[in-house]
Amino acid sequence: MDSINVLENSNSRLELFTKELLAETNDFELQEIVKNASKELNSPIALVSLVLDQVQFFKAHIGLPPVLSAARGTHRDVSFCQFVVRDGKSFEVNDASNDERIPQHVVKEYNIQSYLGVPIKIDEKVMGSLCVLDTKKRQFSKDEHNSLHKLAELVNIRLKEITEIRRQTRLDLTEATLIPVINELSNSIKSLENFIKLGYSSAKSIQTFLNHSGHVFSEATEYSDAIRLSHDAASSANNQNENTLLEMELALEDSKDSLKALESLVINVETNNISNIIISAQDLSRNSTKQIGGFYLPDFKSDPIVYTKGNLALAVITNCLLLISSEIEINETNNGIKLNINEKKNSIDLVFTADEVNEINMLKVFKSLDKLIASEMPSLEIKSNGVELILNFKTVNETIANKS
Repeated sequence: MDSINVLENSNSRLELFTKELLAETNDFELQEIVKNASKELNSPIALVSLVLDQVQFFKAHIGLPPVLSAARGTHRDVSFCQFVVRDGKSFEVNDASNDERIPQHVVKEYNIQSYLGVPIKIDEKVMGSLCVLDTKKRQFSKDEHNSLHKLAELVNIRLKEITEIRRQTRLDLTEATLIPVINELSNSIKSLENFIKLGYSSAKSIQTFLNHSGHVFSEATEYSDAIRLSHDAASSANNQNENTLLEMELALEDSKDSLKALESLVINVETNNISNIIISAQDLSRNSTKQIGGFYLPDFKSDPIVYTKGNLALAVITNCLLLISSEIEINETNNGIKLNINEKKNSIDLVFTADEVNEINMLKVFKSLDKLIASEMPSLEIKSNGVELILNFKTVNETIANKS
């Protein structure tokens, strides 16, 4: 099936996705809506699907096969809901087995025979679909269409609440209160660092003068004992100043650690082991990566906890795999995508490489991912040197993780 560009206005849509929407994984009101959709349209499966650039996430669902329920999403190209987003209107399938628009391996694997999906929106932008699916061929009546549209209006209201009210109630206290404090503390730390550097420079200059003058005093007998005592006192005082600077430097490092802890509160209260996120991303991207030689998981020598921003960390890694896959021409000699993990003091680098992706295309992948996170996930930095694509996640201090 040909790839479909559903995101002609992707920037504005992605901005909406990153405002707490993906952080809400279990929402009671949305779950009740999909239950009602399943009941009113007499369908075994119903879900709220959010369609991103390369993947769809199941915001709420009922009746999904266990593997899809656990993954909470699929590649966009194997979804029915992509057509709702592309066209901005309802999409109906009555006989999926004989519908060339639908990937047949999806029909066979999950026995999906019919589908009805209607748009769900935020600020008039189509974000995904409220849909029902059935394992039997069927037509959907006009009344069933109307029922699903009415339920979709309730979804729209709830999604709007999540992006506005939820963000205010949970993040205002941390962001509005702590960000000015963090900025002030960060500036103070920088000033103190400069002061300490200047202090060391001055102490070194003074010590050089004292060493020189001490040599002169040791050879000249005309200087009085009082002057020599003053010289010794100045030398002792300078040594004490250097010790004080060292203590200040150690205290400064403690302040930096405290600053990082405060930043952690603002960055996110949600965390996960990196292995869980990578394995979920592997599952979501499997249909694409297996065509270009697979995605090889690294050995998790340790399994650090990282800040996730809800589903956004998973979305970024999954999109990374899908975007790299899309840049590789499929053939029998594909070597797939490789991942190396480099652990640092307070962060972890996920280093993605693919033999068949050139520098220009890797930078293209980098730009696409950079748009996804924008400024909404300060716990993640994306870099590329053309050969590698690097995702740097801030890791969680074990003490902080245990408290949370």
